[in-house]
Amino acid sequence: MKITLQKLSKSDKALIVSSVFENKYIPHTPFLNQLHFLANTGEELLYGGQAGGGKSDALLMSALQYVEKEDYHGLLLRRTYKDLALPNAIMNRCANWLRPFVESKEVKFDKDTKTYEFPSGSTITFGYLAHNNDLDQYQGSELQFVGFDELTQFTEKQYTYLHSRLRKLEDSDIPIRMRAGTNPGGRGHDWVKKRFIMPNSPAPFIQSAYTDNLYLDKDQYGKQLDKLDELTRLQLKYGDWDTELQSGLLLNRDDLANAVIGKEDYIGWTPSFNVIGIDKASTGDDKFAVASVTAFTNGKMVLTNLLATPSPYPEELVYDLVETEYQRFQTYIVNFEDEPGSDSLYALRHWQTVLNDLISKYGIIVQGTRPIHSKFNRARPIARAVKNGELLFSNECELKDLFNQFVYIHPNKEIMKDYPSPDELDALGYAFTPLKELLSSYVTIH
Repeated sequence: MKITLQKLSKSDKALIVSSVFENKYIPHTPFLNQLHFLANTGEELLYGGQAGGGKSDALLMSALQYVEKEDYHGLLLRRTYKDLALPNAIMNRCANWLRPFVESKEVKFDKDTKTYEFPSGSTITFGYLAHNNDLDQYQGSELQFVGFDELTQFTEKQYTYLHSRLRKLEDSDIPIRMRAGTNPGGRGHDWVKKRFIMPNSPAPFIQSAYTDNLYLDKDQYGKQLDKLDELTRLQLKYGDWDTELQSGLLLNRDDLANAVIGKEDYIGWTPSFNVIGIDKASTGDDKFAVASVTAFTNGKMVLTNLLATPSPYPEELVYDLVETEYQRFQTYIVNFEDEPGSDSLYALRHWQTVLNDLISKYGIIVQGTRPIHSKFNRARPIARAVKNGELLFSNECELKDLFNQFVYIHPNKEIMKDYPSPDELDALGYAFTPLKELLSSYVTIH
């Protein structure tokens, strides 16, 4: 829901004058987009789009707006401490702004907690959220402001959890605010786009643009952005939220689109084997993914069912899917990811118990497979089968996330940190590999 930029109202001007222009801790003069960002007192607001649009400055000014009042506490977050400590990143920028006040001892800075304390008793703290477990350190916080720098680097759970830390005294005139700045791209691109950017999004955003930044050499910066690869250029120079990575190391989107098949095309084929692969959620960011792949006597394999859920209790979902797929395609194996560790045997027994009725009724084998290669290398034979026309995808399945994972999967773990875990692709692998082994054994025997 984009906010239309227009002249500030009288009340907005009064707020900007008192909280920004007369605020001695803010040495930066905001330009138009930033003014609207700072004048907004609603709970949620995103400042996003083009690179160079002054997002970090806007966030920092927003955090400092009410430090001269009592009972105000703000938190500014980056994904990792390394990001937080980068030169000219938001924490370094704040240090430059507040250095005269720290040196005069007017403002106190705690190096251990990365907290600035102002004469009013108000505080601004810098923190990080590399993993969902890091949320625990903020469990007891009572905050009036939370700011996320580069929001698409965070998970939706991390963002929504911090809402529970926002509160204020009943008679306080300080608004509670959740603010964020970001460009398109990154692991959280889809959820941020859904929450802020799409026409029916529930939360508002203000478009950032490097061309509006009064402090930037716009021509030179535009030339630098033109040197980027096409996807990144569209995202950072033009703030394009709709563009997608078209070609990965294993497959491109045309390969994937050409492999989609309708149910009416394969429903008359004769199935030979069906295997269900399951990738269990191992962290709070992961999804529990289930993929059903059916081999037919004409030599084709089809992904006939694909489900993913963040639920920590997916037993009913798995039970129903296994029974459905057996009725359709005579499921032979249910193959779970078997992570290393002492709990793996217990986990397998748990799922054998959950599916015991189906094991007894249909003779289904429930087994675990321990991954021995990287996610990228496990995806190679699957991609090869797609290119060769051997593996197809039913259009009954929700394929968007799976296709994205095929395109962004990469052998470099550092690059993969910028993307969500490829759970659907992993589940497909846990179905595809034993199915190929079954087919090879069947051909050898016959």
